[in-house]
Amino acid sequence: MSKRDKKKATRKRKTPSSAPRTVVHIAHVAGGINASDRHEESAHVSEVDGGSHVTTSIRPAQLPADDPEFVGRTQEIAELLEFFTGKAFPGGAVSISGQPGVGKTALATRLAHTLAPSYPDAQIYVNLNGADGKGVDLEQVIDSILRALGLSGSELPETFDEKINQYRSELAVKRALIFLDNAADESQVRPLLPGNSACATIVTSRNNLSGLVGVRRSSLSTLSRDDSIGLLCRIIDPKRVHADSASGNLIVELCGGLPLALRITANKLRDRSTWTLAYYADRLRDERRKLQVLQAGDLAVRASFTLSYDGLSVNSKKVFRTLGVVPTSSFSSELVANLSGIDEIEVEDILEHLLDANLVQLSPQPGRYRLHDLIRAFARERLESEEGIDHADSLTLNMAKWYADKVDEASDAIFGGRSAGKNFHANPQAATDWLEIEVTAIAEVVAAAYRNSLDDLLIRITSNLTTFFQRRYHPNVWRTVTSYAVQSARRLKCKQCLINALIERIKAGERTHDHGDSLGMLDEARQLSKELGSPRAESKVLTQLAKVASDRGKYSEAEKLLQQSLKLLQRGNDPHPLGHCYLELGEVYLSLEDTNEAKRYYEMARLRFLASKDRHCQGTVLRRISKIHLRQNNLSEAFSAANMAVQKLQSVHDLHCLGMAHTDLARVYVAQDESSRATEALGRACDYFKAVHDDGCLVWALGLWASLEEERGHTRSAEEKRALARSIDPSRQHRTTRPTLASDASPSAVRQVEVPTRHKRA
Repeated sequence: MSKRDKKKATRKRKTPSSAPRTVVHIAHVAGGINASDRHEESAHVSEVDGGSHVTTSIRPAQLPADDPEFVGRTQEIAELLEFFTGKAFPGGAVSISGQPGVGKTALATRLAHTLAPSYPDAQIYVNLNGADGKGVDLEQVIDSILRALGLSGSELPETFDEKINQYRSELAVKRALIFLDNAADESQVRPLLPGNSACATIVTSRNNLSGLVGVRRSSLSTLSRDDSIGLLCRIIDPKRVHADSASGNLIVELCGGLPLALRITANKLRDRSTWTLAYYADRLRDERRKLQVLQAGDLAVRASFTLSYDGLSVNSKKVFRTLGVVPTSSFSSELVANLSGIDEIEVEDILEHLLDANLVQLSPQPGRYRLHDLIRAFARERLESEEGIDHADSLTLNMAKWYADKVDEASDAIFGGRSAGKNFHANPQAATDWLEIEVTAIAEVVAAAYRNSLDDLLIRITSNLTTFFQRRYHPNVWRTVTSYAVQSARRLKCKQCLINALIERIKAGERTHDHGDSLGMLDEARQLSKELGSPRAESKVLTQLAKVASDRGKYSEAEKLLQQSLKLLQRGNDPHPLGHCYLELGEVYLSLEDTNEAKRYYEMARLRFLASKDRHCQGTVLRRISKIHLRQNNLSEAFSAANMAVQKLQSVHDLHCLGMAHTDLARVYVAQDESSRATEALGRACDYFKAVHDDGCLVWALGLWASLEEERGHTRSAEEKRALARSIDPSRQHRTTRPTLASDASPSAVRQVEVPTRHKRA
C-alpha cells in the first residue's frame, strides 16, 4: 500500500463522528489569521450508536478591535448595512476600495462589529497583505481558517482545491462573517468567497477589484470638512480646536481630508500640548517636508504610499513620478505623455492602472484625471529623490511651454485664425471648450511658473487668456493669473508687459467690483507708456481710464479721455484699437441719451471690427445698434441687428454674449407683440447662462422670463421661474423690483431693466 493510500485509510478511520474535536490553539499565518484570535466553545449532545456523547463546536470571533475614535462615514455604513440586512436572506459580499490612508479597514471594522450579532457561527478575519503587491500564501490562509472552524490534523484536505471545497462546505451550514482585509487583486479574493448566500463577506483593497462578479463595490472618498474637524476634536481637546478654527480648517485642507493624515496630526497635537494649531499648520505648509511632518510612531503617510508605489512596474513608476509636477485639479494623458516621453496610448493604460490602484482619481471631465495633494507631494518627493531636483524643474519648464503653446493656439482659434494647428482646426468652440476644461489647471501652471521664475512663459500664457475670461465667468481665476502677470512683468522689468498686465488686472477686478487701486495702477501704466513713447500703449491706458470714469458716472470726463485716445490712435493704422475707442465713445453718448451720436460711433466701430475680422466685437456692436433701433421704434432694423449679432457670436462660440443677445431678441419680439417667440428666446438665454455657470445673469433672465409669463397670464409658469431664481439666489426672496421686457405706453418704450451689475456693459 502506498503512503497516500495509508493516509486515506487513516482518515477514514478517524471520522468526525467518532472523535470529538477541540482546537486549543490555531497556528498563526504571518499576515493571515488575526494573531489575537478569540474562540467561543459550546457543547452539543449527539446520539452515537444508541448512546450519546458531547462534542465541542468552535465559534471563531477574530474581528480586530473597533476604533473608539472612529468618526463619520454615516451614509456609507447605512448603505452597506441596508445591503446586508435589507433583504429576505441577509448576506452577500462587499468590496470597499479607496486610496491609501482613506480609512478602508477602519470603516470595514466598524461595519463588521455592527453586523457581528447577525453572524454568530463564525467571525473570521484575514489580512491578505496585498498593499505591497506580494500578498500571502492562500493555501496557508485556508488551512488557518479551516483550523479556526474546527478541523485539525488528518481532517485537513491535501490539495488546494479540496481545501477550498471543504472551506465552502463548512460555511454552507453556518451564518459566518468573513473579513478579508488588504486584498491585492481579484485572484486573492475569489477562492475565499463563500458559496453560502447567508454568509457575509467584507473585502478591503487599494485596488478597485473590478473583475469580481456578484460583489457590491463601495469606493471611499476623503472625509468632509465637518467630519475632519470632528476627528481632530475626538482626539484633541475640542476647546483647543475651536479656539483656533481658522488653523483647524487650514490643517484639514492641507491634509486633504485624508483620515490617516488627520489621525497622525491629531495624535501629534495631543502629545505636544505646547504646539498651537497655527504652528503645526505652518509646518504642513512646507511642501518639501509635509510628508516628514505627517508621521507619528509607526503611522506614516509616506510609508502607506510607498507600499503602493513599490508594487508598480518601471514605466508606471516613471509616469507616477511625472505626476509630481502636473496640476492636481485635473490633467490629461496628452500632457503626461509629453512630459514623460512615453507613448500616449501606453500612458493611458498606465493611468487607468493607477486609477484602479486608487493612486489617481477620475476628474469630472471624461478622459481626465486628478490627484490628491498628498499623493502629488509623494510623487514629487520620489521624482526629486530618484531623478534629481534639476529634472523636476525641467519638467515644470516643459509643462509651462506645453501650456503656453496650447493656450496660444486656442486663442488664435477663438479669433478665427487659420494657423490654429491640429488641436482646434480654427474652431472657436473646440478652443473655448478646451480652455473651459483646463482653466483651473492653467491657474496652477501659472502659479508653478511664477515659483520657478518662468516669467516669459507666464506672461505668454496669461496674455492669451483675456478673450476667454471675457466670455466665460471665472473672475477669481482671472484675478489670480493677472496678479501673477503683474509680478512677473515687474521681475522682467518689461514696461510694455507691465502696462498690459496692469490693464488686464483692472479688467479682471471689474467682473467682481474689486476696483482696488485701479486708478493707481492706471496712473502707473500711463507713466510707463509715456516713458516708452508708445502712442498705442498710451491710448490703451486712456481708453481704460475712460471706462473707469464712465462706470463712476463721469461721462464728460470719459468723453475727453476717449477723444485723447482717438487722436493717438489715428497716428497709426490699426483698425482694432480704433474700433474699441469708437465703441466706448458710443457707450458714453448712449449714457448721455444722445442716441444719434452713439449710433454714429457704433457704426464706425463696426466697420473697424469688420476690417480687423473680429466677429466677436462685431456682434457686440450689433447688439448696441439693435438697442438704439428699438428705442427709436425701428423694429425691423432692431430685429435685423440683433439677429446678426446672434450669428456673429455663434460663430465664435461666446455663450455668455449669446445669452445677452437672446435677451435683446426677446425685447424686440415683445415690441412686435410676439410673446411666444420672446419666451423661446429667453429660454435659450437661460440655457446659455447656465452653461457658463453665470448665476447672476441666469437669475436676471429668469426674472425677465417670469415677468413675461405673468403678462401672458401664465401665473403658474411665472412663479416656477421665480422659485427657480430664488433657489439659485436666496437674496432675491425679499426683493420687490421685478424686471420686465414689456413697455408701459407703446412698443417703442422699453422699461429700465434690473441688470446684474457686473454685466451692465455687456
